[in-house]
Formats: sequence, C-alpha cells, structure tokens
Amino acid sequence: MSATTVIPLTEQQQQALDAVAAPPRLVDPRTNAAYVLVPEADYEAVREALEDDRRQRAIRRAGLRNAAGRLAEGP
Repeated sequence: MSATTVIPLTEQQQQALDAVAAPPRLVDPRTNAAYVLVPEADYEAVREALEDDRRQRAIRRAGLRNAAGRLAEGP
C-alpha cells in the first residue's frame, strides 16, 4: 500500500472520531504499533517543519566539517 492510499473510515470509526477532542490513538493489533490520527493539514505542517529542521542540521554539519578542514590545514 503506498503512502498516498486513502482508507475510508467506517461509520463506527467516524462516530468514535467525532466523540473525542484530542487526536485519537490507533493500535495495530498485529504489531502493537501505535499511531495518532491527525488532520492532514496538521500532518503536513509538522512534516514540513521536520524537513526544514533536517535541512538546517545538514547545513550546520557541512559548515562544521568545512571549518574543521580549514583548521586542520593550518595557516
């Protein structure tokens, strides 16, 4: 199943979703892996923030390697 697969909620699931204020937690009974069901817009915002953070960390690491290389070269 691809990441873009849409799984429609059953009526029972829709009612359960409507009954809670916080994002519901789901558990895969085969693996006991837990998931949190959040609105797509919230997921996308968090995903973008995480990607930005990863990019910034990669840039900092490259800068540190560059600086370390220059120090190793000496004057």
